[in-house]
Amino acid sequence: MNVEKKKDGDVLTVLIEGTLDINTAPELKSQLKGKLDDVNKVIFDLQKTSYTSSAGLRVLLETFQVLHAKGGTMSMINVNEVFYDILKLSGFTDFLDIQRA
Repeated sequence: MNVEKKKDGDVLTVLIEGTLDINTAPELKSQLKGKLDDVNKVIFDLQKTSYTSSAGLRVLLETFQVLHAKGGTMSMINVNEVFYDILKLSGFTDFLDIQRA
């Protein structure tokens, strides 16, 4: 997995390339640590993300909770069909702004 982060004011865009699973989720969590302190919006660009497991969902949920607690928002863009189905089955589509590819 490769993670690219770009900050523009109080918006952090995170591009994830590869799979987000039990092996890579801790790396994403580590890369986000401390980066959420001074942002009010995080955009996950999932154009190059093929799959997520429950471990990846956990990191995404934790990120949402941190932002939500301080009045911030989180969204996902360029979500492929497989990833969207996982998000839908997990209930993430009920509370996240998700834009399909």
